Amino acid sequence: AGELVQCDLWFPPVKIPLGSGQVGSPPVLVMTSGFSRFITARMIPSRMTGDLLAGMWSLLGSLGGTPRTLVWDNESGIGQKRRLTAPAQAFAGTLGARILQVRPRDPEAKGIVERANGYCETSFLPGRRFNSPADFNSQLADWLVRANTRLVRRIGARPSERIGIDQAAMLSLPPVAPVTGIQTRVRLPRDYYVRIDTNDYSVHPEAIGRLVDVSADLTHVRVTLAGRIVGSHARCWAARQTITD
Repeated sequence: AGELVQCDLWFPPVKIPLGSGQVGSPPVLVMTSGFSRFITARMIPSRMTGDLLAGMWSLLGSLGGTPRTLVWDNESGIGQKRRLTAPAQAFAGTLGARILQVRPRDPEAKGIVERANGYCETSFLPGRRFNSPADFNSQLADWLVRANTRLVRRIGARPSERIGIDQAAMLSLPPVAPVTGIQTRVRLPRDYYVRIDTNDYSVHPEAIGRLVDVSADLTHVRVTLAGRIVGSHARCWAARQTITD
């Protein structure tokens, strides 16, 4: 109990409206406990390191604790050739946990979460429609409440009945949140826009020529100048857009 959680990206075979007339299939971060088989999941904007870490932090918050080991495959945003990226190392250090990357092409090493992906695809998706990523996450969260009450024959119990034992054995969440999301500092150009992923977000023109701090989490983009907010937007999931306040 409390020892490990397996993590993986599931790409649901559905097209979801992303805004601006675009549709796509963003990744869903799925995390499954090795002991209780309790599933948590959330659709995230991209496979970039910052979004992966933000997704993990969000799901660990819903678990209410930190397992001692987070198991990943060879996802490039986490690390390659079993060498973690610097942000992933810092994230694990703040949690006091370990991120273990299994060998490439070894799905058996994280078969628990692979089975959870298949369960989501066959039991959650059929008959559903989604009008946005937020709607997808809302429906998924409601469904997971029921899904975690199912009887898992392999352990002879329901995840909802064993998650309390898991939580009691997990490490406490750190008092200071780890650094997640996309973080950068740039000198604001004359067109007063900053780029996150492929999208441009406006900043107050008073900051032109000055260094601004840009941060993006799973839902918002914020720009600050000397600690004062000079740009704030909802995160855009569509690609190659210009967002102006």
